[in-house]
Amino acid sequence: MYYAIIGDIVNSKQISNRSEIQEKLKIHLEEINKTYNKVIAANFVITLGDEFQGLLKSPHYLFEILNKIESIMRPLKIRFGIGIDDITTNIDNKMSIGSDGPAWWRARDMIYELKNNEKGLKLISDVKVSGAFDKYILDLVNINLSLCYSIKSNWTKDQRKVIDYIILNYGLIDKFIQKKVATEIGLSPVNLNKKLKLSLYYNLVYAQEIISKILTRKEG
Repeated sequence: MYYAIIGDIVNSKQISNRSEIQEKLKIHLEEINKTYNKVIAANFVITLGDEFQGLLKSPHYLFEILNKIESIMRPLKIRFGIGIDDITTNIDNKMSIGSDGPAWWRARDMIYELKNNEKGLKLISDVKVSGAFDKYILDLVNINLSLCYSIKSNWTKDQRKVIDYIILNYGLIDKFIQKKVATEIGLSPVNLNKKLKLSLYYNLVYAQEIISKILTRKEG
């Protein structure tokens, strides 16, 4: 079982400096490939001007990777389609292009669904998952991902700046020491904790951790 990720930059055709954005994305995807090489089955690469993809062996760092890409590429918005299933071809670990199978098909379907949901009245999200799980499990996962999107969408500029700093330098909430981070960004530990609580960042991280645990358990 593999975890296929397809990322799609929203409204990419409206970006005036597309070549610069593509180069920035390429550089940071290469950094992610090095940092998370133990869980990456096939490296993240740009596949089209506005899309990129990568293949994971495990969901353990799934959201940490997605969070970093979001923070790095901000203010651009990105959709992520996640497909959890088999790969039926050989896998070249240096690049995810060329492999094929149900995991990629599911990830592609999720990108289409995210785009269509933005046009209607359905659940809006920036991440959607499809896999060989019970339907109710998948519904629960995707509803929670939609709620995570709502949390992120309501961050103030100041909250987002603090959270991006934490994500890019320390990863998830349990990997950094508040006093140290507070000093680095010029806040008191109390004020930092207050910002994180008001932004519901703790709720977001906990939800992502629970979803990761759910996605490790394949069900027929």
